[in-house]
Amino acid sequence: MNFTLEDLLPLEQQLRTVQQHETVSHAIDLMCQQGYGQLPVLGPTGNFGGQVVTFESILLAVQAFRTTPEVLVVRDVAQRAEGYPADADLLRMLEHIQRDNFVLIVDDSKLKGIVTAADATVFFQSYAQDLMRIESIESSLKDAICALYEQAPDALKASIMRVTDRAADIRENLPKSIKVYLAMTNTPPIGDLDKNALQEAEKKLGLSKPLEELSELSLNDLIEVLLRHESAPRLSQSKNVTELRELLHRVRAARNKLAHFRGELGAEERRVIKFANDWLENNLPVSKRTETSELSASIPSEVVADGTSEKPTPSDDRLEAPVGSYAKLAEFLESVTKDIISVDLSFKQIETQLGKELPRSAYEYRAWWANDPSKPQSAAWLDEGWRTKAVSMADQRLTFERTNDRKESYIRFFAGLKNRLSSETLFPLRNASPTGSSWHVLANLDARNTDSASLTAAFARGRRLRVEIYIDYGDRQRNKACFDFLYSQKEHLEQVVGEPLAWERLDQKRACRIAAYTQAQVSTQSENEMLIQWAARRALEIYDAFSLYFSKGSF
Repeated sequence: MNFTLEDLLPLEQQLRTVQQHETVSHAIDLMCQQGYGQLPVLGPTGNFGGQVVTFESILLAVQAFRTTPEVLVVRDVAQRAEGYPADADLLRMLEHIQRDNFVLIVDDSKLKGIVTAADATVFFQSYAQDLMRIESIESSLKDAICALYEQAPDALKASIMRVTDRAADIRENLPKSIKVYLAMTNTPPIGDLDKNALQEAEKKLGLSKPLEELSELSLNDLIEVLLRHESAPRLSQSKNVTELRELLHRVRAARNKLAHFRGELGAEERRVIKFANDWLENNLPVSKRTETSELSASIPSEVVADGTSEKPTPSDDRLEAPVGSYAKLAEFLESVTKDIISVDLSFKQIETQLGKELPRSAYEYRAWWANDPSKPQSAAWLDEGWRTKAVSMADQRLTFERTNDRKESYIRFFAGLKNRLSSETLFPLRNASPTGSSWHVLANLDARNTDSASLTAAFARGRRLRVEIYIDYGDRQRNKACFDFLYSQKEHLEQVVGEPLAWERLDQKRACRIAAYTQAQVSTQSENEMLIQWAARRALEIYDAFSLYFSKGSF
């Protein structure tokens, strides 16, 4: 990090100081008038004396001496304070700022300035705003690319692969290089090289593979995918995209500067970013809205789907209610009947559903509406099978579009988990295909009543994956008795499993749950593989621990 204390120093800071002989009442008046929380103490010659007065030091002195500020002078209440050079590394100084709420900048015993916790907050707020505006530009580029390729997903995939194939030249020249080598070593010439052998050679060379998903692209990749499209935006009088590419690469340079902590953006760089953000918002193509999809905000959030909507029955405790600040929006989207595939809403209508105002960022930054599962607002609609599109910051409107992405991800994940467990001969894997739900029954534990107790894997709210014993005999009293018996064996069961479990009696519901949790979300194939391994291992451990109790009919 290249930031120093001087980067946080407010411009034209008005320093206020006191001397040891001055009264504490004067120091208090000065701090109140200026809104300061501390005053450096200077010596007779005007040099920094290594001391400071704060409200806390005054209060401690008043309490210790059992007196009033009127009878004390600065010398009585001052505390030690170290000075630091202006070029001190900010990362190291943040610990001191957090501890004391300020640090003093001193050069050759001369006080140069004060940096407070408030100054650090202002600095990093500005830094965060710059990043959010750049993130909004990235979001605009993604939305524009989706709009351009809306009817041609295969063409989009091909474009992404062309842009991100860093080793294209090597792949193209590899067969020629091999033939040259064979010729120079007097090896008999051959015809076409074996395709599989070439692929193996590429692996040995460690050639990187091109990307396929829009979400994996860097800002530079997004720029190239957009500008290579024949309908890419450009200046009205321009024959190509040269000017727009130049503007976007200036944004990219600013982004890299921030991302690598190479210093704060200057005024011109901020102007460029703001201009780019505004120009793109007004000139990039956007996805079309479905005019017939609009729902009125007067639709109450308690609306339920009709009989064809596959809504869960009230007794199905597996499906958890939405939680968090955006739970009411999630509940509203969950209530929309399955025959409606998109919902057009204004920001104000969304606020009506939430029952509160959206944060200022929702009105200022397109990136706030991005389909990013790591953000609480996005997780609220993504978890319900919706995504945003056709976001218009100018009109303050957007479309929620129903998507099968999450359903397909669940199917892929649980199919992979089922395949992993199929090789375990002692595990009674249930022969049922995943349906796209967020949970899947892996095995039935009670052979006498197959619907009574199951070993299940489920994606829970809060970006968690659990493997659970789910107990539901259809009778609340029996479920709780079964849970209580197993809980009495808690120490032994957790010892067999090898880790503590979550014992969820669910007193407000009919069923009960005993589970192992891990942080997770359905995402990339490589991450899913790790989760599948975790879930398979936990399923086997939990089955080994609990199956005997169910097979013996212990309850």
